Amino acid sequence: MQAVCFRGKGGKVAVMKEVELNQYNALLMARRTEMIGKSRQREEICIVESNEQIETVQLAGQREFAARSLERQTKVLGQVQAALERIHDGEFGICLDCEEPISPKRLAAVPWAAYCLQCQEAHDAQEWAGRSEPRLAA
Repeated sequence: MQAVCFRGKGGKVAVMKEVELNQYNALLMARRTEMIGKSRQREEICIVESNEQIETVQLAGQREFAARSLERQTKVLGQVQAALERIHDGEFGICLDCEEPISPKRLAAVPWAAYCLQCQEAHDAQEWAGRSEPRLAA
């Protein structure tokens, strides 16, 4: 098995077996194909008129849910595409912030991860701090 070295912008190196890299590439390609298929299901967002006020409110809620779901899918699709580009550029598996190798456990769980766990947590905290609207618990 051949090892592939990836260099971050600061020169940090991550070593990954070529077999593993090919598995990540195939997994990401499959995920991209799946996401593209789902993103074409936009009919759930169409506006339907109703004479019943309760039904109108219910339909508006369903549209909002479908729009947010589509937004999340589009975001993940972009992340998957960026991960495929990092594979092509030889930068896959290196955190974009600290340039340390991303743990194999994290990549196994989220193959499109661009950040190590610590940097991702910092990004999430910044995102939450920047939100002005309150979030409901899911």
